[in-house]
Amino acid sequence: MIRPTRWVAGAATTALAASGLALVAPAPALSAAPAAAPVLAWEISQQFDDHLSTHVLADGATETTDGVVTFPAGVGSFDSGTGAASIAYDGSVAGSFAMAGTTYYTVTIADPTVTVDAVGEGVLTAVVSASNAAAMGGPAAATEPKRVTITTFDAPDWTTADGLGSITATPDWAGVLAADSPEAAALGIGAGKPVDGKSFHRDFLGQLTSGVRAHFYASGASSDVKKAPASLTAQATQAPPAVEVTTVSASYADGLELSVAGTGFTAVTNPGDAGVYVGLAESGGIPDTGSQEGQSAFAAAAWVSPAQMPGGEFTAGLVAPTAKLDPTREYSVYTWQAHSHSNPTQDTETRIEIDWSQLAAPAPVKTKPTATVKVLTKPTPKKAGKVKVVLSGKAGTATGTVKVQVAKKSGKVVKTRSAKLAKGKATVALPKLPKGSYTVKATYAGSAAYRAVSRTVRLKVTR
Repeated sequence: MIRPTRWVAGAATTALAASGLALVAPAPALSAAPAAAPVLAWEISQQFDDHLSTHVLADGATETTDGVVTFPAGVGSFDSGTGAASIAYDGSVAGSFAMAGTTYYTVTIADPTVTVDAVGEGVLTAVVSASNAAAMGGPAAATEPKRVTITTFDAPDWTTADGLGSITATPDWAGVLAADSPEAAALGIGAGKPVDGKSFHRDFLGQLTSGVRAHFYASGASSDVKKAPASLTAQATQAPPAVEVTTVSASYADGLELSVAGTGFTAVTNPGDAGVYVGLAESGGIPDTGSQEGQSAFAAAAWVSPAQMPGGEFTAGLVAPTAKLDPTREYSVYTWQAHSHSNPTQDTETRIEIDWSQLAAPAPVKTKPTATVKVLTKPTPKKAGKVKVVLSGKAGTATGTVKVQVAKKSGKVVKTRSAKLAKGKATVALPKLPKGSYTVKATYAGSAAYRAVSRTVRLKVTR
């Protein structure tokens, strides 16, 4: 796991250059050479080549002088991290045994598909049909085209060259179909056969007519050695890079922390490449990574070295300071080839959702002021009075207004007056009051720095 890298966008070149990770402005970019369409190359078996030797090719399939049939136009991809793959190819080959102008039997294999799961178990399927002529007292027979499993195999690791991945595997043979098993008996295979369980897949045998079936399992004949399935080579394009972004944390003080997981990446596409960069910037297209202005557009960035992305997978951390993010804009995580962005094959853009409420500045913490209320002059039935209100506290001079209410002992308010604070103080006139007991309540409405507060004092008018 790559530790989160704090990267100030305005100092991108300096910071990365100091660590040897500068985003070098490229010469004219060298694009990765476009790969030819993937193909599947397979001889089927030496028996298919030598005995069912009349071959009719269709839908773009070709054949070498060695009998290797190439099925073209593969559509699908492989995952460089797990090895899983699914590729469908075009083309067909019909292999027949013909003699003296008579075709005795034919096997047709069309539109093969290769799949490999994440633990390396491979399967080859195809649309298969077969026919045989009436001969030796047996009737003519034929099967309708149907997709079946022809063989299985253990897939090696994918290798890449010229923009394509490929595997070369030897299909399973020995132990595929146990002799004298119910499955073998259902196919009309005699006792003790297939010898050592050597056979193509039982689904393939079941799609053949009985007159041709023995050419695809060991029957004890001298030709058994030629019946084994030939090795196959399957090509596929690499699955495009994929990115998943997870928000680790978000706060005004610490910024936005993201975890970026990538799969299907290539550390070196062209000579001189060295991993990939990961960056956070405004959505709508990757900034120009070869310019200072483009680099400053990234709120955060990190380098993933080749050693940190085995199998094309990596996890990187990004931390973007709050000051580098604008809540009026949308953001994406980008990837691109390091160090010189020599090609676009590693370019990705993944839009992210940001909870801006988590990045908002916290409301200021208000302190409670000290309020004092002092009657300067007591009112009488003939003369008004005065009261002084003073607000003080650690947050500086209090500003705003104070309200003064005069109420009888019963609680009935007889007068309300307000005044603005000046240097934290306000003097408020009290009305003429009849003899009796009163309360004087001063209320401060509060400010950006201070909380609201009130203070009450008793007042007794005696004359």
